[in-house]
Amino acid sequence: MRHVLLVGIVLAGIFELAAVTQARAQDAAAGEKVFKSQCDICHSTHPGRNIVGPSLYSVVGRHSGMIPNFHYSDANRASGLVWNPATLDRYLAAPRQIVPGTLMTYPGLKDPHQRADLIAYLATLR
Repeated sequence: MRHVLLVGIVLAGIFELAAVTQARAQDAAAGEKVFKSQCDICHSTHPGRNIVGPSLYSVVGRHSGMIPNFHYSDANRASGLVWNPATLDRYLAAPRQIVPGTLMTYPGLKDPHQRADLIAYLATLR
């Protein structure tokens, strides 16, 4: 029984270390460059400044379709998504697969490292 408990503790430590290492690998400065090259034509980082897409200020943790006075698709408003890092990662890879019927025409950011960096940058927008 002690052996099983010890193995469980060791495995938990390994998974925690892997998660911390992955989090450190994200680079918000690189993510800002990704944002400027891929996103800022349609999205602002300033509160209340919507362009073609909604402002992404304070997007991490926000519910989808919740900025007042922005015209969201019915699909986006009804998606029930919360923009946490895992959901953003899936959405940014393939927006139309995650929210069929979204008005966002962007085909997706395929590089997982760029997505991680972009999400790290978005998390700084507070």
